[in-house]
Amino acid sequence: MPSRPHLALPSTPASRTSVLTGAGVAAACVAGVVGLVDGVDEHADLSTYDPGITSSVASMRRPVLTIVAELASLVGSEVSVAVLSLLVLAWLWFGPRDRARAVLFAGAMGAGVVLTLLGKHLVERHRPAARYVMGPVDNGYSFPSGHTLFSTVFLGLVVLLLVWPTATRGTRVTAVVVASAASLVVGASRVYLGYHWATDVVAAWVLAVAVLAVTVVAATPFMALAATLLTRMGLAPATAGAATLLPGTSPASSPDDAKGSHASSAR
Repeated sequence: MPSRPHLALPSTPASRTSVLTGAGVAAACVAGVVGLVDGVDEHADLSTYDPGITSSVASMRRPVLTIVAELASLVGSEVSVAVLSLLVLAWLWFGPRDRARAVLFAGAMGAGVVLTLLGKHLVERHRPAARYVMGPVDNGYSFPSGHTLFSTVFLGLVVLLLVWPTATRGTRVTAVVVASAASLVVGASRVYLGYHWATDVVAAWVLAVAVLAVTVVAATPFMALAATLLTRMGLAPATAGAATLLPGTSPASSPDDAKGSHASSAR
């Protein structure tokens, strides 16, 4: 009878630091979004700059920039991100059979969808005037930007779940920079094309960071539970989901690394 998968709760200083940092970042993001929503409701604070930003960006439109913005908006659209997410899920599920990690990925993406829908229907903010829109007019609510939130969460999860656990420090830095740049371009494209106010995009970035921070905090216990349930259902091998996710830890550490850690702690 195969043994049940088990993931210990964070116990190393690096793991505890990651959890505390993630929790702090998530709390700060929530406070930031609350402030943005309050400003939108009262037409104050940062939202007062939105009309001027939209007008200024519209005056800077150029053919080449428009092509880049349209491409970024297409790649970062809900449909594109959904297709890419399904591909990642399929790879995790049928490739390395790391199905606990696949469940975590699906849960985080689902959280992004829920936050987007809640934000739009609770804030009910209207989009910029049709004269600013480059393309079909979208009559849906604008706060937060769905394109920006979905694509940012997706990119962040790819870094955290696929790259971070086994990559070198240099690869991790490169992945974070590339993902951040891609997120910035998608968000900027939504303002450039006239579909969103600047604060819609800022709110989406902040919410996405909150989702990713919570993912880091909840990764170890969540994947432990998911791996156990999947194994009981016969859907995952006993080792599925046994790798940890927390930045600052390395699930693929070698015995030499472990010896070094013990030596350091003994000093």
